[in-house]
Amino acid sequence: MIVSYCKKCKQDSEGTVCASCGKRASASSVRDVWRVIRVPGAEGGAWRSLLFGVLIVFVLLAGVLTLVERFQSSQWDFEQHIGGILSSAAILSALCFLLGGALLLLQGREEVRYTLDMTGAHQQTWHRASRLRSWARLQSARLDTAIPSRDGTRYVISEERHLRWQDIHEIKYVPSSGQIRLYHVRHLAPFVLRIPDEEYDTAEAIVKKHTKVS
Repeated sequence: MIVSYCKKCKQDSEGTVCASCGKRASASSVRDVWRVIRVPGAEGGAWRSLLFGVLIVFVLLAGVLTLVERFQSSQWDFEQHIGGILSSAAILSALCFLLGGALLLLQGREEVRYTLDMTGAHQQTWHRASRLRSWARLQSARLDTAIPSRDGTRYVISEERHLRWQDIHEIKYVPSSGQIRLYHVRHLAPFVLRIPDEEYDTAEAIVKKHTKVS
């Protein structure tokens, strides 16, 4: 949704004209804002990332334990123990997966707020103020920073990201999944804009307007 800020009336209005005084906003006061509701524990992508991380842990753990055993034991002892080493690594990896899965489920619902303005793309992730939900995200529970919503529910910010337009080196538009991926480093760790269908065309137009990446 396109929103503009009127310095005279000190308020936001939908569109580029102030709803109070009728003055058209300057280009620097116009921004595109939207929000997305997510439940990390219900997303297949989050579970795939967790599984991938656990597989890496298994490979590294099994490799290190195997090397240690190989250098400390004879060939016969090594052959006798290798099965136990791999089983132990698998058990520890499974425990890591269960722990990670429990943390995902405990995170609950979160609200991601996106803003595109003259300077770049911005993202804030909020979740309901709760020590358990903060700890499930491996964060300290900063309940003193909670902000009440209109219905009285208190929320805290769990993540905040900013990316300037001039720092973007690659862009991938994926309208089929409602995403625009902005890369600070090519092919690595994109800043992902998750966009509702009705907002996608507007967001894409703004990104193309402010970037020189083809």
